[in-house]
Amino acid sequence: MPPWQTFKYLSKRHGLTSIALLLGCACAHRGTMNSSVSKILSLHIPNLLPPGSSELMLLSYGTQAAAMLSLGLLFMQSQNRRMVEVMLHELESVEVRGTSGRLDGVDPAESTAECFSLASGFSLGLVVLGRGLSTKTLADLRLLDTLSAMISGGRSGAAPAPHTDKDGAELDAFAGLSISSSGLSNVGAVAAIGLAFLGTNYCPAAQRLAAPTPLQQLRTADPFMLLWKTLMQQLIMLDHIEPTLSWIESTVPNACIVSTANTLAPDLYRIRIHAVAAACFALALKYAGTEDPHAHSIIVGVFDELELAATRPALDYESNLTRAAAQSCLDIVCVSAALVHAGSGDIATMKRLRALHGVNANRSYGNHMASHMALGILFLGGGARFTISRSTQSIALLVVALFPRFPQHYTDNCEHLQAWRHLWALCVVPRCLVVRDVRTGQMCRDAVVVLHSENRQTSVVPPVPFPEMDGVQSIRVSAPRYMALSLDVSLGSHTRDLVSRRRVLYLQPQTPAPMHGIAVLSQFTEWLTSTQMRVNVLCAQLMQPHSVNDAVDSSVVHAIRRLRICVLAMHSPFVARNSCVSGWAEEAYLAWLNVRTRVVALARHDEIRRLLTRYWTGSQPNTQLSDMRASYATMALLYAVLDLPAPSYAMKLAQQVPISQLIDFMLQ
Repeated sequence: MPPWQTFKYLSKRHGLTSIALLLGCACAHRGTMNSSVSKILSLHIPNLLPPGSSELMLLSYGTQAAAMLSLGLLFMQSQNRRMVEVMLHELESVEVRGTSGRLDGVDPAESTAECFSLASGFSLGLVVLGRGLSTKTLADLRLLDTLSAMISGGRSGAAPAPHTDKDGAELDAFAGLSISSSGLSNVGAVAAIGLAFLGTNYCPAAQRLAAPTPLQQLRTADPFMLLWKTLMQQLIMLDHIEPTLSWIESTVPNACIVSTANTLAPDLYRIRIHAVAAACFALALKYAGTEDPHAHSIIVGVFDELELAATRPALDYESNLTRAAAQSCLDIVCVSAALVHAGSGDIATMKRLRALHGVNANRSYGNHMASHMALGILFLGGGARFTISRSTQSIALLVVALFPRFPQHYTDNCEHLQAWRHLWALCVVPRCLVVRDVRTGQMCRDAVVVLHSENRQTSVVPPVPFPEMDGVQSIRVSAPRYMALSLDVSLGSHTRDLVSRRRVLYLQPQTPAPMHGIAVLSQFTEWLTSTQMRVNVLCAQLMQPHSVNDAVDSSVVHAIRRLRICVLAMHSPFVARNSCVSGWAEEAYLAWLNVRTRVVALARHDEIRRLLTRYWTGSQPNTQLSDMRASYATMALLYAVLDLPAPSYAMKLAQQVPISQLIDFMLQ
């Protein structure tokens, strides 16, 4: 989207539209540090505005929180010093700015300072995501001392001695963390530390997030803060998470461990279920989409226990508190159960989630949101098509999207912006392995895929949910009447990344028997001739926009893409060794030359060149529907045949050479 068009929507000063636009731009450019998007987001951050400037775009804390988190997505894992300074300053200043969330009194995206503080903490953690041990360039900022003062309820304090290695060098910029009471910036500071050390297994940072040992401090602590600290502590020690009951019990404070001799007091029981819910959430994040039976059985067991506690009649004030705490923890555990079986449609999990559906006086809007999100994750993509990634970035985005405190009503954005709940979609990856015919695009039903690893090999019959790529070094695909395909998917290879993202493998049909070879080759030649004729007809139609047909556009472009795949196949080693297939490749290459020559001739017309320039610059004149249809068909045809750059990259090239010369170079 061009910057001028973005400003057109932002100038409406509609809070929800602004939030959607800011988050959408950041998600589309996450981790790229795009300067144009950064300028748009900076308009909504007070600390990024120049002195004396007008704060026209600061609608509410909701819009500012969306912009702050969008900055974290845009600069994800970049360790950008300027952004770290801005986010740290916003965490410090939120205590001074107070809790007044609305600046103009009419913004529907109402929020509070707690939400903006959490956004600042999330953003700081995303910028330094998983690299807390390699932030030596940020060591002079004394991040740990500042965050310790925030969590302790102040803005300054004595600087503790930093952690050093055996040579005396400071290990990281987050040494000396101390966690205690709550405040406006408490949750955000804990989030920043947890995401910065995510998966690093750095014990000193994890120990600072442990629950207080004295019983009196434990009884007076906020159970949600204990849950939040426990979750971040376990995510830091990600490799130590195990799907066992003993590990679950190790996350519970000693004073809250259940013994057969006595029962827990109500307040200690509430602390226990919060710690267990945090442990289940961390376990689900590590084993998301794996369908691990041990992890799922543990989470389901906790689910049944909490469901019983949440439906138990409340006779006094303490039992009411316990039931409400069990219900909030049940929301976290039901999402955790769905994460482990994401995209599988597990029946046991579905039965439990279905029992939570329905009208109940004790269930709030947030309870229904949690159960419905769990159902969506469980049946992701209709089942067996998609799953949840377990990368560091995905875990961080899941923590943001599935923040373990759900709203009380549909306008509740006090602590967590509800628009962030959609960020889990960025963690979705395909997992269904499909083998197709490169010529027809149809699925190969008889294909067998063999996965070779160091110690064993596994055979699967597609379409099938694809197992984990960990340890897989090569893939071999074979099918009757098709040439075998071998792929090197060792760690770091480009093929591994391609297979992980697309999960589609194409097979080349074998050359048929000599008596049938002429008939099949003649059919292939007939298809090539038909494709060339259709391209010629479409090019003639594009010079007369009123005669363009939508069905012709899509079918011709699809045929061109198939032709290009066939041409690329002639570069394979098989063609050089097999003289029978060389005839096919020669026919395909000659047809491709004719198609490309015709499209290049079309692109040399002045009107088409102007159309391509408008497409790159993002300017769309007011035209009739038929002209717009012709424009879309022309762009689809040009990009299907020519190696044209994306509009954003084309504008970068246009800064060095004129667009006219750039188009001439592309049409050579």
